[in-house]
Amino acid sequence: MGNGCCKLRTAALAIVLAMGLALAAATPAALAQKVSFKDPKDDDNGPGKYTYPTDPVYKPGSFDMTGFTLKAHGDKVDLDVEMAAKLDDPWKTGSGFSVQMVFIFVQTRAETKAAGGKPEAAKAGAGEKKSGAHGAAGGGKAAAKPAGEQHGFTQGLPGLQVQFAPDDAWDRCIILSPEPASRVRAEVEAKAAAMKDAIVIPARVKGSGHAISATVDRKALGSGDPTDWAYQVVIASSDPYPAADSLLVRKVVETESQHRFGGGSDGDCGPNVLDVLAGDGKGEPGEAAKQHEMLQYECNPDNTPKKLATLKLVRLEKDED
Repeated sequence: MGNGCCKLRTAALAIVLAMGLALAAATPAALAQKVSFKDPKDDDNGPGKYTYPTDPVYKPGSFDMTGFTLKAHGDKVDLDVEMAAKLDDPWKTGSGFSVQMVFIFVQTRAETKAAGGKPEAAKAGAGEKKSGAHGAAGGGKAAAKPAGEQHGFTQGLPGLQVQFAPDDAWDRCIILSPEPASRVRAEVEAKAAAMKDAIVIPARVKGSGHAISATVDRKALGSGDPTDWAYQVVIASSDPYPAADSLLVRKVVETESQHRFGGGSDGDCGPNVLDVLAGDGKGEPGEAAKQHEMLQYECNPDNTPKKLATLKLVRLEKDED
């Protein structure tokens, strides 16, 4: 009986020790699943000269991003975008905010689609991702990529009038809109069908205090460590009555008016973007100049794009082992 008790105690101790070691090993990884960037204040002027609309609902600081945080826990990912001004909902959307529109571009190097459905063919050479038959709902193997083929998308979403540098192609874009998810989904289907499998639309987006927040399924972003991914957060203005080729993005024109930003171009060559992450994403004053540089653009005489604003992604600095 004595030996039996000792053996049971030894086995129990071994199990407890193993569980403790497993927990200790898992804890650093769990703590590492957080990404945070800062952005300097008073840089909500796009390439440097954009001005707010004249209607008072566009109060100062409404489009001035000050920080972005992504936190993965279990099978969920929380997203928070901080704005300088306290959020309001003057148009009664029910989301807690009305005038902002946030696009979170992520380079995950994911090999599966963000959502199920029939893969859409992308035009070769246009920077669009070739989905092939390896979607999350397809169950097939990932199609082999020809040598030199660009992974991800280098063009922005319709209405933003931006592109991404070749090394900064994105694989996922999470849209935080005050409009209902069903409306955003319909707009994507109509205006960005070739990208829809890379676009993540949260079921609910909430504005509270200074933060626009949402939670998405981890599987929608693909596998991997979020601290290894690269990010760009684009702040635009929500337009519930957008142009036919715009994904709910409010336009910037030459002269501001009640519901139009000024300081841009009356054509379609300038970015309809007020703020982005830049530099190392530490919120240093010099990052405003880097934002202005990224958002520079050139127009042809007929106001068509000669050179689109070209964005780069921001990466988390990690300590070297």
